Amino acid sequence: MVNNKQLVIAQGTDASTMDPYAHSETTTAIILLQVYDALVRRNPSMDIEPWLAESWEIITDTVVEFRLRSGITFHNGEVFDAKTVKFSLERMVDPSREPKFPPYGRFNSIDHVDIIDDLTVRVVTNRPDPNLLAQLTGLMIIPPQYIAEHGEEHFSRVPNGTGPFKFVSWDKPNGVVELTANNEYWHGSPSVQELTFKAVPEGNDRVQGLHDGTIHLAANFPPLMRAQVEADPALSVVGTPSVGVIYMGINTHHPVLKNKKLRQAMSHAINVRELIQEELSGCGAPLAGPVYPQAFGVDPGIQPITFDLEKAKQLLIEAGYPDGVDVKLEVPDGRFTQDKEIGLRIGQQLAKVGIRLQVDIQPWPQFISRFRNHQYDQMYYVGWGNSTFDPDEVYRNAYIAPNPWNPTDFHHEDMANMVMEASNILDQERRKDLYRMACLIFRDELPWIPLFQQFDLYGLSKKWDWKPRMDEYIYVCDITAVE
Repeated sequence: MVNNKQLVIAQGTDASTMDPYAHSETTTAIILLQVYDALVRRNPSMDIEPWLAESWEIITDTVVEFRLRSGITFHNGEVFDAKTVKFSLERMVDPSREPKFPPYGRFNSIDHVDIIDDLTVRVVTNRPDPNLLAQLTGLMIIPPQYIAEHGEEHFSRVPNGTGPFKFVSWDKPNGVVELTANNEYWHGSPSVQELTFKAVPEGNDRVQGLHDGTIHLAANFPPLMRAQVEADPALSVVGTPSVGVIYMGINTHHPVLKNKKLRQAMSHAINVRELIQEELSGCGAPLAGPVYPQAFGVDPGIQPITFDLEKAKQLLIEAGYPDGVDVKLEVPDGRFTQDKEIGLRIGQQLAKVGIRLQVDIQPWPQFISRFRNHQYDQMYYVGWGNSTFDPDEVYRNAYIAPNPWNPTDFHHEDMANMVMEASNILDQERRKDLYRMACLIFRDELPWIPLFQQFDLYGLSKKWDWKPRMDEYIYVCDITAVE
């Protein structure tokens, strides 16, 4: 039995904020998931289940009624009720906020929330939204009175939720967040009593921490070190296919990269299977488009882009670059598994056809700031964790401009029309047709070069029992001590 009930989780990066609405990173969300709850959440099988809402009912195509749990309070004693739900949802979609919160596009179907009584609300949308429930799994309920009393700047540093862990401290210079168990948690006292998140950018350092016992759960586990860790009798490596996809985003307005044939040449010159085998020990699967194959509406008949050097060379000539071309790729350091190593290997692959790639490796805070401020002049390497299991999450947010999550402002009118129709209807067969057509446009235009679906690995101390989830989230209240 674990005696001290202390758990240390290492991720590649620190939180960027403690305001659950003001970011777009899974690593930040994982920390805040311990402090906050949503109305609904996905269970380990990825089915949507009641959480702060004990039930829901679809009243019309644009009205969903939620019945809330009673007797729940925030960590400071503030009561959870219909007013908090109305405040939370309407804060996310408040049109007067500028700039809007990064996840705004996920929730912009919400028009307003009606309070029926203290424990009943109706969420009213401005259109039929086939993904409303799926999106609400990621919208954390926050305390209006606390924010009013302390201000938003304080709220962005000192979170206060209804969740299984209470905030203790955030040592931002060292990337350490301390939390303690909320033993009055409505869903039961956590097995973990003291919880620490550490930002450890280097995979080797996370592995060393597992071996010496200073880290108990390591995310973004480096696949090349799997055998070494599994040889340690105190440790295990666990994994699952992920909702995360890795891609190269391209500024299609750039004087060089606006050339579609150049983008297509690059896509055929990148050997994705080599990236997966050599850098990830086979932990990944090539993508045919911007969405993983387990999601709704992904046509299995559309195959991944072929690795074909001769075709790449021919396309490069047709693009007007028979002697090659210079381009730049910005890559974060330590946010994604083997990110900088994969970026450098892509450079080696592209060099074989005369595409000279400058790989600009940056600390994550600098990289994500450039993403949010739409400052990428050429290309960037990043991941997208789509927990809705639906193409709408990506197509509507990444390929329609202007949008906070479309950092190079790509826009294709035909694709935009298809995507908007698909986001506004409940006819599933029509939605499948629209997403198939949109994917074919994507494959021709290539605002992204899709690389691979992640297979997430985690290093885990055998003192703890936990199974990874496809949505990349870690709910520490689901981690139990081994007897």
